[in-house]
Amino acid sequence: MEQKGIIFDIQRFSTHDGPGIRTTVFFKGCSAGCKWCHNPESVSFKPQLQYYKDRCTNCGKCAGLCLVNAHNIIDGKHDFNRNKCTACGICSRECFNNALVICGRKESTEDIMASILADKSYYNESKGGVTLSGGEPVLQDNFCMELLKQLKSENIHTNLQTAGFYPFEKLEKLLPYLDLITYDIKGVSPEIYKNYINADPALAVENLKLLDKKTIPFIVRTPCIKNINDSEQEIEKIAQMLFSLNNLKYYMLVPYHGLAKIKYDILGRDFIKFETPPPEHMKNLEQIAAKYVTVRNNYEEL
Repeated sequence: MEQKGIIFDIQRFSTHDGPGIRTTVFFKGCSAGCKWCHNPESVSFKPQLQYYKDRCTNCGKCAGLCLVNAHNIIDGKHDFNRNKCTACGICSRECFNNALVICGRKESTEDIMASILADKSYYNESKGGVTLSGGEPVLQDNFCMELLKQLKSENIHTNLQTAGFYPFEKLEKLLPYLDLITYDIKGVSPEIYKNYINADPALAVENLKLLDKKTIPFIVRTPCIKNINDSEQEIEKIAQMLFSLNNLKYYMLVPYHGLAKIKYDILGRDFIKFETPPPEHMKNLEQIAAKYVTVRNNYEEL
């Protein structure tokens, strides 16, 4: 039986998810719950209905189609009850203005490879390739492995973006088909995870150390959120931990951006606005980390 993965986007011509020009495949489902997440549509494994209120013309077609009465027209205005919605997709298929869009679909490796191979010449010319991201792609390890096998059969460079919150065996089976791993360490202090992330920091660090015993190169990134995990002490503790690793290529400090508000709005979720550390502070953090490890702010050097 053909395997299918649950994805929510395939982004072509990406220059921020690894070296060169890349195609990034975004997987649905995550094993963490970062309150600053910039891909909230990736958290759930299930399809979700996105409602773009500004696109809606209140035509009422969705109300006539919905089997669970999640859509209604009240006083000429579209009223959407998310608690009733089952994300069946019937309404989205008939919404001519794309005000209702299903996020999340099952795709076969053949479906995804068709999109990827269309741009193979760009990967070759730019020393790029394909990045698996999310969400947490490793949670769909069996499907990832089949996709990675096909990518390597085409001699396409592969990168995996991961945060390490799962049993290491899930990642280990993917390593023979990966050229690079981008590993997020969001902090090491327990209070950060207690207040802002629904995951175990010790698991992520332990999996990173197990990964280092293999031969695959990796990059470590830390998303920096002002007054949350961007203290000099926190970054120094991370850099000190990284100092002993043999296969670390370099460390990246990535400033938080608050551009995801629209994603929360169309999912009906509350958006918490965090702040971005100022450039001079980011530069200071890079200098602190550079006492222990090589620091880069892009993927140009590998």
